[in-house]
Amino acid sequence: MIQVPNHKINYRRWLGKAVLVLTCVSLSSALLSNWLLYNAAYQEETVRLTELAQTQAILINTVAQFNALHPSGELADDAQAATFFLLKAAHNNYPGFGETGEFTLGTRKGDNIVFVLSHRHFDFAEMIPIPWESKLGEPMRRALNGISGTILGYDYRGEMVLAAHEPLPMLKAGIVAKIDLQEIRKPFIRAALISLIGVALMTIIGTLVFLRISKPLAERDAAMVELRILTHVFEQSPNMMFITDTKGTIEYINPCFTKMTGYTPEEAIGQTPRLLKSGDTPPDFYASMWENLTAGREWRGEIKDRRKDGEVFWASMVAAPVMDENGEIKHFVTIHEDITEHKLEKLRTQEAYEQAEIANRAKSEIMANMSHELRTPLNAIIGFSSAMQGQLLGPLGNEKYLEYAGDIKWSGTHLLDIINDILDASAIEAGKLVLHEENVDVADAMNSMLRLVAPKADLGGVALTEITQKDLPNVFADSRRLKQIFLNLLSNAVKFTPEHGEVSCDAFVDANGAMVISVTDTGIGMDAKGLAKAMEQFGQVDSSLARKHDGTGLGLSLTKGLVEMHQGIFTIKSALGKGTKATVTLPAKRVLSKT
Repeated sequence: MIQVPNHKINYRRWLGKAVLVLTCVSLSSALLSNWLLYNAAYQEETVRLTELAQTQAILINTVAQFNALHPSGELADDAQAATFFLLKAAHNNYPGFGETGEFTLGTRKGDNIVFVLSHRHFDFAEMIPIPWESKLGEPMRRALNGISGTILGYDYRGEMVLAAHEPLPMLKAGIVAKIDLQEIRKPFIRAALISLIGVALMTIIGTLVFLRISKPLAERDAAMVELRILTHVFEQSPNMMFITDTKGTIEYINPCFTKMTGYTPEEAIGQTPRLLKSGDTPPDFYASMWENLTAGREWRGEIKDRRKDGEVFWASMVAAPVMDENGEIKHFVTIHEDITEHKLEKLRTQEAYEQAEIANRAKSEIMANMSHELRTPLNAIIGFSSAMQGQLLGPLGNEKYLEYAGDIKWSGTHLLDIINDILDASAIEAGKLVLHEENVDVADAMNSMLRLVAPKADLGGVALTEITQKDLPNVFADSRRLKQIFLNLLSNAVKFTPEHGEVSCDAFVDANGAMVISVTDTGIGMDAKGLAKAMEQFGQVDSSLARKHDGTGLGLSLTKGLVEMHQGIFTIKSALGKGTKATVTLPAKRVLSKT
């Protein structure tokens, strides 16, 4: 199912960014305006305090000069005291300026700053002196040092103030006009809070208006972008694509449609997909397709189409409904991928498989005939040669005849073994070999096969050794096939081990409970390439060894097949000139208790 694109997530992200930008711009403008106004007010207050301090300093200096020139009253001899007296009297009737603004007059006495005028903020008759080295009263300290100017520092209370300070040289004093910095900032802090509230309200209102205006435009733009992307994909697709309405009428095709079918847009648009119908697709196919599509489900299948020139081709088809936001089907989109080559290859493979099956059945029939046509006369040859060798009907009269009878018997037996191996290998390959499973004594089966190959080992000067676990348990297996496995491995080991060599047999139960049986020899061995060759059917390592040691090359591959029929694992390790170790591992589920 194809859903009409939903742009809500992208739109929300875009709207969030727009609101953030709007908020930042509005907030920045408000804060910048507030800061500029605050800075202007600060500078204006600085000028005002400077003018007040300078005016008061001039006035006090004038009074001091007058008292010095015209002494009178009890303080006639002390112009400074007379001036301070007049200033105190005048100061008592002066409430200060603003909420925190005031004048302070002070002088230095020893290591202290002594304030002459009473302070607005403390109701003390006598002001508490401030140590000269204290961090408090910095504006007065600068005035007493003869410095004229303004400063942002701590006053006698420890409050941060904006102060203008002027020295009074005639009185050896200083005057300070100051106001708390907090009083200057207070209206602007209040204005900033109001601005923040205003910005928030403006942002909310602006966002709502912006939403109403921009949402349709944003959705349209997003839909156009999505449409361009889908159109590009549609046009550039390497597969044939077409769009139909809900009735199946073709409304749009891509360039690959024309390339694959030969129909131009003018010929295809307005038609139905029946235009491509080959006639080889059953009606049930179309019925099932429409049932799924009209139910809002995607449909997949393989269909045989017909081109404009009448040529047919196979296509892998995918069809899906296109739905709007309400889940209503508006169109159908169909994609056809040309799979003709793949289909032909599949048909060729199927045909080859069927031919192989026919050949395999023919081989099985040949093997069955071989079993009947060859085994019967061979058994007669072996039987008659045995009778001749035993002179059952009387003396042959010549020793050479006895030798010939033995050769005939050996050759017949060897040929019968080869035929039996071929028949067994064919039966395993065809999956027709049946195991007759029973409780088998592994040690007994191994010993019987050792006794069978012992004469040949003695003849070749090869020592046979048996190393088996004490109280070795039995296994559930085909007794005849298990002995056949032992005989193949022992015969190979003896055959390819030179004089004075050794062949050893080992059997034990490993830690996982599996039966492990191995045959190890000190024979000629094989390299990796030779080992791989030996594991193939009829595979022999090289021609010189094949001539020296007779055999068909079926022994190891046949052994592997028999082991795997018992769900076992057959492995071989070999080194050229050092020998070979063949290992058979039967699973734990086949290991039985000794009975």
